[in-house]
Amino acid sequence: MVAKLTYFAMSGIGDPIRLLLSYSNIEFEDIRIGKGEDWQKLKPTLKLPYLPMLEMDGKTHFQTFAICRYLARKAGLNGSSEEEGLAIDATVDTLVDMLKKTVLDYFRPDSEERSKLLKTSLEVTIPFYLNVFEKQLEENNGYLVAGKFTWADIVALTLVFYISGIFKVDILANFPKLKEHRQKISELPGIKEWLEKRPADPEDYKPLFF
Repeated sequence: MVAKLTYFAMSGIGDPIRLLLSYSNIEFEDIRIGKGEDWQKLKPTLKLPYLPMLEMDGKTHFQTFAICRYLARKAGLNGSSEEEGLAIDATVDTLVDMLKKTVLDYFRPDSEERSKLLKTSLEVTIPFYLNVFEKQLEENNGYLVAGKFTWADIVALTLVFYISGIFKVDILANFPKLKEHRQKISELPGIKEWLEKRPADPEDYKPLFF
C-alpha cells in the first residue's frame, strides 16, 4: 500500500518527512491542500486539527518530528546509541527554535516593530543559530551529529531552504561549512531526486504549523 502524506501546498515542516520518505525509497502520494476551503473541509475530520499527516501501513500519524524520528529509525538515521539519539533530538529542537524565532515575525502585519524584528532576525538571531551549527559541523566531520549522516541533517537542509525562501536571501552566505553541508546532503540519493521535482512554494505561503 502506497503511503500518503497530507500537508499544505508548501515546503515548511512537511519537507523533512517528504525527504525522509524519498531517501528511504518509500513510495508515497504527496497530497498538497490549499489553506482555504480545502483545509476547512479537511480539518474537522482529523484526529488532531493540524498537518502534516502520514498514512502508512494502515495507520495514521501526526506530529512532524515524531514522524521523522519513526522514519529515521527505520532508515538507520537516528544514531547508534541513546546518547546519539539525544544529540540528534537536541539539534532538531534547536533548528526548530531558530525557525520559530524568525519565521513567525516575518508574517506579522507591516509595522515599525515588524521591521525591527526582521532586522534582528537577519542580523542577530539567525547568525547566532547558524554559528552554533557551523561549529557542530566542524566538530562532527561535516555532519551535525556523531560524525555521520542523521535525520538532523535532513531537517537542517529543509529548514534552511524554507527560511531562505521566506526572507529571499541565502542565509548561509557567510557560513562556508553550512554551505558545503547543504550541497552534500542535497546530492544524496533520494534527496536529490526529490529536490529536483518538488513544486515551488507559493509567494504567499505562511507558517500554519505553530
